[in-house]
Amino acid sequence: MTKTQSNFSQLKDFLGYLATVKGDLSNITAPPFVLSPKSVTEIPASWAERHQLFLQPAVEDDPARRALLILKNFVCSLKRQVYSAASEESDGGAKKPLNAFLGELFLGTFEDEASGSRTQLVSEQVSHHPPVTACFLYNRDHRISSSGYVAQETSFSPTSGVTVRQVGHAIIRDETHGESHLMTLPVMAIKGLLAGKPYPELQGTCYISSSSGYLATIEFEGKKALGFGTKNCVSAELRNIRDGGKLLYELEGQWNGKLTIKDSAQGLNLEEFDVDDMPHTELCVKPLEEQSPWESRRAWAGVLEGIRTGDMRAVNDAKSQIEEAQREIREVEREAGVEWHRVFFTNADSHQEFEVLAGPIPDDDAKSLRQERTAGVWKFIGIDAAEKILESGNFHSSLEPTGQPTRHT
Repeated sequence: MTKTQSNFSQLKDFLGYLATVKGDLSNITAPPFVLSPKSVTEIPASWAERHQLFLQPAVEDDPARRALLILKNFVCSLKRQVYSAASEESDGGAKKPLNAFLGELFLGTFEDEASGSRTQLVSEQVSHHPPVTACFLYNRDHRISSSGYVAQETSFSPTSGVTVRQVGHAIIRDETHGESHLMTLPVMAIKGLLAGKPYPELQGTCYISSSSGYLATIEFEGKKALGFGTKNCVSAELRNIRDGGKLLYELEGQWNGKLTIKDSAQGLNLEEFDVDDMPHTELCVKPLEEQSPWESRRAWAGVLEGIRTGDMRAVNDAKSQIEEAQREIREVEREAGVEWHRVFFTNADSHQEFEVLAGPIPDDDAKSLRQERTAGVWKFIGIDAAEKILESGNFHSSLEPTGQPTRHT
């Protein structure tokens, strides 16, 4: 049996199993050949990977153009979010990222060599049931940051494939101009599973609501069940809600390909570009030996190696060691009546900034916090407090994710 035939056989068995599972599938382990050698905690890095674009609103004078730049970065970040292993897979196929364990961290920086400016990423798995990842990105020099959290609710149907509903939001804060921009998140889907050729689609409508009075509405559409239409299509409108909803800019194309931005008032195309041609900055991450045992790539090192070599036994053995230890830690916590300590985020019952920014959004579901589905409202502890922790490297000093005491070197 060839490797391709073996993979297809495993995929058929896996899909048959999924069809029998009721409820959320977020914690199901997939065969190695459909797994990404990355954890879900790495996904938030995509918000700032087009680093120049991420920083650009801070130096733009016109508020409408700032809102347009936020929209452009949002759309340009989608490919790296959805194709979680695109930089490592020659076929660009859709891959399932690893399920993060509670307390898992992913830390890194984007460096701008020309200016010496640095953007810090802090990503933490703040809940396991439901699985929730919280993140914060900030650049002190440009006084711009992005904060947010998301719970992923996964379901499967033989006809529609795998559907991942993202419950959560992100907020871009531009301190230079005193602006905030609330972003809601699209539904992700994996199509083509029954044919053994999975590919991603985005579905539904999401919004970017700006404190400066602009609202972007983003619509996603792909191939229909009978094969009609084009994959990965996106269209967006940016309107001035303080001027009767006047249409200012339109964006259309494919979120993983070519896009066009149009000045609606003048009827002119402002820009045509391919997402892959946008400057991309790699995240700088410490070498494994310098990372904490709680940092994603070190914690999952054995699993990642098994995925890369297609060794299911190695994947299962390495995953089981962490997962069984995590269950034991949770049991100890229940017996002691204590809750796991989050390092960089705290839990709250409300979010006033979200409520204000969500006001203009016309969709009641999109403008709701839905904290019962995200295990609360997750807020960053603050840059100064976080930098002290980052400098010390002291996250969970006495314990490793495997439940073993920390080995000091």
